[in-house]
Amino acid sequence: MRTIAGLTSNRKTSRRQPAGTASVCFRSASIGRLIAAIAIIVMGVSPALFSQFGPSPQGHGPKLPAPTAFPASGTFPTTESVTLLDADPGAAIHYTLDGSVPTGASPLFDSSRLLFIDGFFEGNHGVRAGYTIRAVAIEQGHTNSDVADFEYTIDRRDLTTYTSEEVLPGVRMIRDAYNDKMFLIKGTKKCVLIDSGMGRGPLKNYVSQFTGGLPLIAIFTHNHFDHIGQADQFIRDSKEYIGEPDLNGLVRVLRNAGVPDSIIARNVVALHNGDRIDIGGRSLVIDAAPGHTPGSMVIFDPKTGNLFSGDAFGSNSPTIPDAAWLQFDPSSLDVYLAMIKNLRAQLGGRVRYVLTGHNDHPLKGETYLDNLERALQTLMDKGDAALVPSFRPPGLEQIIVGDRLHDPNWVAININRSRYLPARVNKMDGLTRIVLRGFKLTPEFTPEIKTYRADVPPGPATVEVTADPTSSRSTMTINGLPASAGRPRTVRLAASKIEIRVKSPDGTQTAVYTVTLSK
Repeated sequence: MRTIAGLTSNRKTSRRQPAGTASVCFRSASIGRLIAAIAIIVMGVSPALFSQFGPSPQGHGPKLPAPTAFPASGTFPTTESVTLLDADPGAAIHYTLDGSVPTGASPLFDSSRLLFIDGFFEGNHGVRAGYTIRAVAIEQGHTNSDVADFEYTIDRRDLTTYTSEEVLPGVRMIRDAYNDKMFLIKGTKKCVLIDSGMGRGPLKNYVSQFTGGLPLIAIFTHNHFDHIGQADQFIRDSKEYIGEPDLNGLVRVLRNAGVPDSIIARNVVALHNGDRIDIGGRSLVIDAAPGHTPGSMVIFDPKTGNLFSGDAFGSNSPTIPDAAWLQFDPSSLDVYLAMIKNLRAQLGGRVRYVLTGHNDHPLKGETYLDNLERALQTLMDKGDAALVPSFRPPGLEQIIVGDRLHDPNWVAININRSRYLPARVNKMDGLTRIVLRGFKLTPEFTPEIKTYRADVPPGPATVEVTADPTSSRSTMTINGLPASAGRPRTVRLAASKIEIRVKSPDGTQTAVYTVTLSK
């Protein structure tokens, strides 16, 4: 599950009231000043820093453009973040959260630490909260900009309610009050609910109005509570599926909800890589995608090209800057990169859309996966030099590919600095892919295993071998001949094995991968 540290502004709140009753709003300058002080502390900026600015210098140069904000003023259903921007890159943006006029003594906006505006609940009831952010652009030698006002409302839905829409043909996206995403797919024999969110309402009853009376099964992409929190509503008369390494987490949630072990044993099914689930008219393909959790799975619908990924490939909400949360992965991320490459090879470029657990809209499939793979490869090539501070959670580091303000398919990956690389960037001598065209490797490739075998049927005299070094700066030979990353090298099958040698960028390390050929 994910929690968000909140920065709040001068706000007015009202509890959602029954029809015909009045709502109560309040606005308090003293509360606003207190909240602004808290915001300063949360951002890690000392109030003493602001005193050095003194009164705002008006200047005598050209007048600066007024700041803008992303997202623009408006109403939102959940906690959001606000980015303050100015057309002049040299301008500093100062802001207030208490309704007062911002000056050079006001807090300075830090683009690496966004302003979060929170949504609230009173029990199960959503609270409507209003916020005002005022901002001014200041730069030496320029006249201060006009003050820009940005008004936001966070209108939380009650925890017992759900909303939904058909986001793609045959795919209904269901949202709980936390804006967690669930997906309903309808076959000719049964319906599938992918994930269950963590709301507190009658989700099963809500979903049933869209199933047309067909039986319903649930598939969970992984075992975090925001994806399995309402699993107890379906388990008594439906099968529930989850990746085997994450199964115990689901069992704990069900037991805590009072579900008997006998029902859990009967209706919880462990999924494995390559499993298929027939729902009538189509079969959903299950692929293991460990990293976010050990048992994370993605679900591919070959009929439509839709890939349901949960959090396995990250989410990229632009306003609550999201990421692939890989900071908990116990393995170095070359293993995750190899998994992505293996999976994409199996899917063969057929992914039209990626539907994540937290995005409001489907992502363009192959474009998003290209960016994800590019981000991982950049980590392998550049290491720490590619890292920037993480928006969420603070204190971590991440890599970003694309512009979150303009590119809907941008990617960010949170990392754990102590273990995300298999070696220092100049010492990397591994591979992230080996492919023998037409032949299957045993076991399935992973960078940590150096020895494989492949069964060769009678007839072929050669085979095309393709390999990718972990670092794009490494050099490689296949059976003694120079080879380039991603380009097939033809190897005669007269030999009993294929040997791939990878030399690190600095030339000091060499790894040897072998494939024994069984005829």
